[in-house]
Amino acid sequence: MDAARHTGCDTPPHMSATSPTPRLRRTSRLADFKVAATLVGAALDKDRPLIANLIVTRRCNLSCGYCYEYDKVSAPVALETLQERIDHIARLRAVFVTLTGGESLLNPHVDKVVAYAREKGLVPFVNTNAYLLTREWIERFNTAGLYGMQISIDNVTPNETSKKSLKTILPKLRLLAEHARFRVRINCVLGSSPPAEAIEVARTVIGFGFDMNTSLVRAEDGTLLPVSDEMRAAYETIRGMGRRAPAYLDDDYTRPLLDKGESEWKCRAGARTFHVDEFGLVHLCAPRTGMPAKPLAQYTVEDIRYYFNAKKPCASKCPVAYARHASRLDGWRSQGEPMQLGAGQLVQIRVGKAA
Repeated sequence: MDAARHTGCDTPPHMSATSPTPRLRRTSRLADFKVAATLVGAALDKDRPLIANLIVTRRCNLSCGYCYEYDKVSAPVALETLQERIDHIARLRAVFVTLTGGESLLNPHVDKVVAYAREKGLVPFVNTNAYLLTREWIERFNTAGLYGMQISIDNVTPNETSKKSLKTILPKLRLLAEHARFRVRINCVLGSSPPAEAIEVARTVIGFGFDMNTSLVRAEDGTLLPVSDEMRAAYETIRGMGRRAPAYLDDDYTRPLLDKGESEWKCRAGARTFHVDEFGLVHLCAPRTGMPAKPLAQYTVEDIRYYFNAKKPCASKCPVAYARHASRLDGWRSQGEPMQLGAGQLVQIRVGKAA
């Protein structure tokens, strides 16, 4: 679809111009205020994680060309096991827990994990590609107390790199706008499709009243892949559409990566954010699997302090959004000596693709 054909955000593509566009019923202002207040308190306490990513299944129903975080064979992680992991994440006093995969909706108990996280005082998010999303799932998440859902939409029509297309997911977005009582955040990966399609996605997302993040396609080790002038121009067009998310989730870190291929910042992965795989092992982030690969039950505030202070030599070229967001409150704090990241500490986890 030619992006020039769609000039307004009130009528998403594939909809009649006379058909009203549903807009998301936002989470309550009180809930947003409580989250913001918690973040302010956590910012003052550098021992406190902000975002814990928790794998609920490695299996995925898609096979996107840039993704290295799934397989086709793994069973869902058991509910009791996930509850035990939530218990420890709560003991570490994390603010957010993001339930992710693979495809989260392939775990039939993921809404129960959301409810349990709420019970333990965590703010739950779910990552999904939305292919399996139904009104029943939305109502289950409403009941469970989900705070936010993130969906990736990379293009207007599916291609060899990404199947996460606006054409396919648009009916799911309508369902969310009509029925969800939680925040909906759309991530669009620039570089996975023609940049003009990312602009079309952004216009549609804003028309629905969803939050919007623009990230950059990365290699399996998490580093940035080459960018083009068209990607830079598309990003500036999207930024010109106005506020697309709360300030603490802004994607302004993307601009220097587009302009220079790198940016200086202090990554707090392993501390402000960490990644728990399906086996219950903690990693700095999804691309940096294998470090420290320590069982979550043994992960302590001493580990958090170590990784908070350790410089990550991969940071300057890193486009990983959640690591950037979780680290931005601590830019004024110092770090120590660089860590050594050996080749053996990077594990490709895309083991089940051919199954």
